[in-house]
Amino acid sequence: MNIDNTKFIKKLPTKLYDPTFIQSLVFSGEIIVFENSIFINKIIETTRYHFNKIFGVSLEDFFDNRDNLTFEAKERFFFQLQKKIKKCSAINNYFSNFLDEIGFDIKYVFKDQYSIRYSPKLYRKPFGKLKPAPPHRDTWASNLFDQINFWFPIHKISAGNSIYLVPKYFNKKIENNSKSWSFENFKKKDDYPSAPFTKINIQESEKLSFKIDKGDIICFSGHHLHGSLQNKKERINLETRIIYKSKLNKIIIPKNYDSNSNVVKKKWFRNIVTNKYLD
Repeated sequence: MNIDNTKFIKKLPTKLYDPTFIQSLVFSGEIIVFENSIFINKIIETTRYHFNKIFGVSLEDFFDNRDNLTFEAKERFFFQLQKKIKKCSAINNYFSNFLDEIGFDIKYVFKDQYSIRYSPKLYRKPFGKLKPAPPHRDTWASNLFDQINFWFPIHKISAGNSIYLVPKYFNKKIENNSKSWSFENFKKKDDYPSAPFTKINIQESEKLSFKIDKGDIICFSGHHLHGSLQNKKERINLETRIIYKSKLNKIIIPKNYDSNSNVVKKKWFRNIVTNKYLD
């Protein structure tokens, strides 16, 4: 039986909203696609500029194998790109403007680092610190259940090499390895997963994937089960997470059904204005 996952998607124009409205949608399991943001487009342009500077070729030449770079060089350059994106003040300013554009008061926003992820063609070796991700909830790692995720590619993608979510499991307990997973091991080991994950069998019909246009950005709860899709094409995307601390008492956040870790990663999140840690 096919499951109609599209009922969970809400496409919204980029304009001012009440943040409580956005949080209520996200924490009830809906997935928002904010459409055609000028600031997301600026982040894409900035990221592609840094890519060109570091790799010495355009993104298109890289994808078409016209770069004449070895795998080792690509891996080294991508590590450089990841470090550059995390510390890029222009990207931080544009993302702050985007959040302001959709109604968030940025002085209440606590943000994780900006991360760039490379997913290779199916059966090819990945590089960079963040690899294609198996199915996981971000909350298994952070234990912060008011977490909102943002995700978008920096080039045209198909639904087959995008991200997928599994709405069926939003309010269900899932077996996972959060009890044994360690962020410290992830930092030390190249082949260690970036988040706790599950090995449950997920049917293809249960996966909700996305083909989004340039300037669009996906917004969803960190409690959603999600992972990476791969096909015959490569993908590079940006992602980050926020926690919004204003009017939290009016918001019902997802419950912890299955995180088996007692560690709360508040220091992953810093205020987007002051850079102070979440307390």
